[in-house]
Amino acid sequence: MRAIILCKLGINVIKKVIEELKAIPEIKKVMSLTGDYDLMAEIEVETSEQLFDIFSEKIDLIQGITVSNTHVIMKSWEK
Repeated sequence: MRAIILCKLGINVIKKVIEELKAIPEIKKVMSLTGDYDLMAEIEVETSEQLFDIFSEKIDLIQGITVSNTHVIMKSWEK
């Protein structure tokens, strides 16, 4: 199961947050964005319970993330 995590960040924390997200093995990509959200991360897990555990034990503890919005990927297509 894969999901996209959109994050809004506080001031002067982007590099620190990127490094902390990259240190989580289940996070496969971290991207800096323009627009309403500052970062997007792609996470890959086996179960929704594992997704919850990673959020509650790792992602939610990262100082500097002020808002997150997670979307489970139902299906993807690549060109």
